Amino acid sequence: MKTTSLFFFLNISVFMLQAQSKFEIQGHRGSRGLMPENTIPAFIKALDLGVDVLELDVVISKDKQVVVSHEPSFNPDISTDKNGVFVDKSDILIGEQIKYKVTATFPDGVYKVHWFIPPDSVAHFEIVDKSKIDTTSANNITTLEQTVILTSFDSGRWATPAFTINFDPVKDDTTINLFTDSIPVNVGYAAADTTNELRDIKPIMEVTVKNYLWYYIGGGILLLLIVALLLWRYFKNRKKAPLSISSSKLSPYDEAMQSLENIKSLNLQKQDDVKQYHVKLGEIFKWYVSRKQQYSIMNKTTGDVLIHLTDFKLPNEQVTNIATALRCGDAVKFAKFIPATAESEACFNKIKEVIHFIHTSKPINQ
Repeated sequence: MKTTSLFFFLNISVFMLQAQSKFEIQGHRGSRGLMPENTIPAFIKALDLGVDVLELDVVISKDKQVVVSHEPSFNPDISTDKNGVFVDKSDILIGEQIKYKVTATFPDGVYKVHWFIPPDSVAHFEIVDKSKIDTTSANNITTLEQTVILTSFDSGRWATPAFTINFDPVKDDTTINLFTDSIPVNVGYAAADTTNELRDIKPIMEVTVKNYLWYYIGGGILLLLIVALLLWRYFKNRKKAPLSISSSKLSPYDEAMQSLENIKSLNLQKQDDVKQYHVKLGEIFKWYVSRKQQYSIMNKTTGDVLIHLTDFKLPNEQVTNIATALRCGDAVKFAKFIPATAESEACFNKIKEVIHFIHTSKPINQ
């Protein structure tokens, strides 16, 4: 019910037929704060609490009806229909959303409430979203509240859906079924523009054109410098690093022969000595080649060592010998392979033979 600006307020005091007390206790708008203001349940609640005076407000509607209300118009934030249903607007455009809020209040511990479950869609309406059920309790009164967001894509006047809430009394078998109210909503199109004026979809925007040429040139130069730096480091690392000067006074060949003689003392019947034997064989050969070329190959793998030996132009037989000896050593170190004594001695002889061959051949390419 809509009211006009023509209104006035009446303050009606109902004095209870009770003995007058020193202080007059008034129920402001019934029992505002405990029950919906200016409503019959609010007045009944105030009387139950023992007030002396019921205070209420009235206004006169356009059709000359007296309405109990503090405001000349209903406030949608605190006003609902008789079933606790609130809709924030009654006229919407197609696709526009409305809030359908349901509120239920009841005494604590009296009912078991079975709240409604909104479906995905109903006639003429689509349910966009729904809030969680908000439960509050104050002064032995429980309040349940939920907001359902609706929209419609059908033009016309449609009623919002009615949902069922079941109240099961704790001390009674009779279930109370309450239905939320169906509120009419007008769904329409936006008003047509009859002016026939041309309008821009968006206002004209000023565009500033920036010249990024120098940014591109600077970025290109920086990229070239980075590539040049990477290439320089790559070729620098490929250069042969000079070997640190050996403190030995012996020639590479004499030092290798002496080291080979020293490892003969290892017992090839013991597993630990066998591993140390083959490790030393590989180190002796790599150290000999490193000293001959003044370039360390101590950290190179067997495959890399064999590639490196192409500088010596060794015969295939010698390459096969050194490959067999070094790979046997790898098997001992990494695969815990234990070769027979004769096989270990054969590796020794192959290493010694290749060293001797390199020593007596023409100078190595530097």
